[in-house]
Amino acid sequence: MSLLLPLVLVAPLAAAALAAVRDERLAGRLSTAAAGAVLALAVALAWRVLATGPVLARGAWLHADALAALCALLVGVVGLAAAAYAARYMPWVARRQSEPSFSAGRFHALFQLLLGALVLAAVANNLGLLWIAIEAGTLVSAVLVGYYRRPGAVEAGWKFLLLGSVGITLALLATVLLYYSAVAGFGQGAAGLQWTALREVAPTLDPRFVRLAFLFALVGYGTKAGIAPMHTWMPDAYGQAPTPVSALLAGGSGAVSLAAVLRFHAIAVRAGDPAQADGLLVVFGLLSMAVAVPFVLVQGDYKRLLAWSSLENTGLVLVALGAGTPLGAFAGLLHLANQSLAKALAYLAGGSLSAIHEGRRMDHWGGAMAAAPPAGAAFAVAGAAIAALPPTAGFPSLALALAATFGAGRGAAGGAALALLVTAFAGLAFHWTRVLLGAPRGAARDPLTLGARVPVWGLAGLVLLLGVWLPSPWRRLVEQAAAVLRP
Repeated sequence: MSLLLPLVLVAPLAAAALAAVRDERLAGRLSTAAAGAVLALAVALAWRVLATGPVLARGAWLHADALAALCALLVGVVGLAAAAYAARYMPWVARRQSEPSFSAGRFHALFQLLLGALVLAAVANNLGLLWIAIEAGTLVSAVLVGYYRRPGAVEAGWKFLLLGSVGITLALLATVLLYYSAVAGFGQGAAGLQWTALREVAPTLDPRFVRLAFLFALVGYGTKAGIAPMHTWMPDAYGQAPTPVSALLAGGSGAVSLAAVLRFHAIAVRAGDPAQADGLLVVFGLLSMAVAVPFVLVQGDYKRLLAWSSLENTGLVLVALGAGTPLGAFAGLLHLANQSLAKALAYLAGGSLSAIHEGRRMDHWGGAMAAAPPAGAAFAVAGAAIAALPPTAGFPSLALALAATFGAGRGAAGGAALALLVTAFAGLAFHWTRVLLGAPRGAARDPLTLGARVPVWGLAGLVLLLGVWLPSPWRRLVEQAAAVLRP
């Protein structure tokens, strides 16, 4: 048994005690330290998985294979960047907007609870525990989305909670159906909910129940992952949430929720019906892309625009995974990871630009490269990565995703995805050109302190680095995560 698995949960959950800390600087530092501990332990966990294979702990309730380690690592990176940014950004917002509801301790405590729920969902082996973790994340996220208590924020929080509750109910039905199909082989008990055990006996499960369970999981957990048609909460929630929360939702929560869908998909594939399971991924993926692209073209609010772009890229991930090949699984997971980093960067860099221009409307920004070169450059890197331009991380994963789709004989799906991507690129190019070029507008100085800029620059550097170099440990981790889904 490894202590790494329980330890990776300790830091964020213990940091929930920050609710009692009234000093905003101390609360921010403790939150950043806790997020840093999560990242350090996630790196150690990923290294352990690469060196010795999957790790089990606590009576098989917790399990870290390469997919879990990849998700934990993404949550750790995005969580640290968002926590460090929040330590400087949130007090500034409170002072600038005279927010009576702001409490540094309460915000950072909720942030750490969300971080802990995401890590638990990443490493949960028991499907019931996975459901509990994602449900806990839903409840905490709803509070954080409505944190400012403005009418729009409260409405977005309730919308997130209601749609999330529908999704999590469907996910519970998926869990019950899968457990029911496993009772004949395991008898009643926790073994029937252990993903590692279900994966091994999947060929013996009743395929009718497995197919139905996967469909419920795809729609249920897909609601939290932002898959159409249950995506409608995303633009409102991402738009109204505090910027660091938007970054964590887009860069961490979406990846963990999609991984939950993929674990059900892996069981469905092994149960003997890969064509139907893969076909559902492609259909929902293309639907998500088709729904998102028109809004990418016309949306002027940068946070809502990034929400629609997240939906589009999640759709591409599903299309690649639906190719049904090891290359498709690798490309899909690599694109998921790259876009998680790019979206987090875009939200945080955009937060700096919105602070400069005192608003989220991109048509009111303009001249960002001249008005605030560091923030403008980081936002440019984020836009290039989201649009999958070289030399950013988005380019190689998108190219591999399309190659896998066409290579698997899904020419129609690949052609449709390519057409939608080109259309979305035109919209992104229009928005980013208008923001970055032209005469400067607004203040010439970023009002946020150096502490809020460092995590933005760090993410920008990482997105550029992964665009020109794929380190061997990172490549192996994604390869092994793909093998979990498609050996």
